[in-house]
Amino acid sequence: MKVIIPYGKSEKEVILDDRLNIRVLRKSKIEGLKNVKDVIKKSLVSPIGTPSLYSIAKGKKNCCIVISDTTRPVPNYLLLPPIINTLKLAGMKEESITILIANGSHNPVPEDLFEELVGEEVLKYKVNIINHDAYDENHLKNIGKVSLDCPVIINKKYLESDLKICTGLIEPHFMAGYSGGRKSICPGIVGIETLKVFHGVKAMGDPNSKSCQLENNPVDKIAKEVALMTGCDFILNVSLNEEKEITGVFSGDIFKAHQLGCKQVVNGSIVEIEEPVDIVITSNTGYPLDQNFYQTVKGLVEASQILKPSGVIIMVSECKAGVGKEEFKELLLELKKVGINQFLKNHSSSGTFQSDQWEVQKLIEVLKKTNNILLFSSLEEEDYKYTFANNIKTLEEGLERALKLKRDNAKIAVIPEGPYVVGMIKNQKGDTSNGNMRTN
Repeated sequence: MKVIIPYGKSEKEVILDDRLNIRVLRKSKIEGLKNVKDVIKKSLVSPIGTPSLYSIAKGKKNCCIVISDTTRPVPNYLLLPPIINTLKLAGMKEESITILIANGSHNPVPEDLFEELVGEEVLKYKVNIINHDAYDENHLKNIGKVSLDCPVIINKKYLESDLKICTGLIEPHFMAGYSGGRKSICPGIVGIETLKVFHGVKAMGDPNSKSCQLENNPVDKIAKEVALMTGCDFILNVSLNEEKEITGVFSGDIFKAHQLGCKQVVNGSIVEIEEPVDIVITSNTGYPLDQNFYQTVKGLVEASQILKPSGVIIMVSECKAGVGKEEFKELLLELKKVGINQFLKNHSSSGTFQSDQWEVQKLIEVLKKTNNILLFSSLEEEDYKYTFANNIKTLEEGLERALKLKRDNAKIAVIPEGPYVVGMIKNQKGDTSNGNMRTN
């Protein structure tokens, strides 16, 4: 059996012996939309739960359009031009439109990557493109608190705009249930003090803070409450297939349109298997999500959900940009030094919170299941000391090492699309209506 696995902007091929006990987990096959530009334009005219974008924009003086950063494969080059053109038809000047990059606590997107992020056509407009900075108090405003005593500190440009629009991608998300919708605002354009609670040990440690789970998910709850407090007039979200073609367009009300998108995504993303497996071969779905090890944790978390204790994960992730920020690397070294229990104790409150600790906490979920992680990447050998993984030079080497640990009759799952496919053990899948996944 030959399986193609995404790796950076290319792919890797692995040949698997047909005598092995293998199951390949993939999304349901969904064709990309035909005439997608027309579908997007129509969605702005006949949205879900709101008047048309033109009607909403009429009479507004300025607009802030929130977009994802370079870690998400959002087709901004298709989404932004019809939004901007609609705003212009409604009487808004190009110079009054700001595109705000929702970096969360990520590094800002450099200007030389703006064309890759938004597309050549968008750069021809006289719109402003700015990065959100979670640490810059001069551009943030505290407007109150929500659940878990979480302060709502939000980007001023967004907050003070006449018209607020959020764009994004709806996909399974390993702590918030799904990306898109309210997540553009929180964590996208909030301050670090908000993130300390939103990504804190309590919210992240809740068993309902996981993929395809919205019901009783404290991470989703905070994000929704922040969105309600800050306001959002209109969203334009999409779903994608394995080829990163648009399969669904969801415009309109931030909650109603997002909920409909989640329904479509959950039906295509969850794959049931009979029982946990011994070995998972997976990816971080290629570029842009496999740029570094920080993002790769997402794929490791999803793989661990269907893995037997002490099973083996073979992760394919290019990590061309390295491990992650220095703060992340320091936290990984601390975890190695003090162990899981002490690490969680060290960072259990907002007062002891450090940037990027949430990704380490999610990695801890994996390490509680297994220490057998084999990583195929472009990382330097020196970088592997941060990853809790062993370096493999080929996928065949990884499988050979895994089979030595688990023997030739091992049950193997291959998940080419990594965190975009949610494996679930049979009888654990409950009601997925309204974008919720309830476990029995």
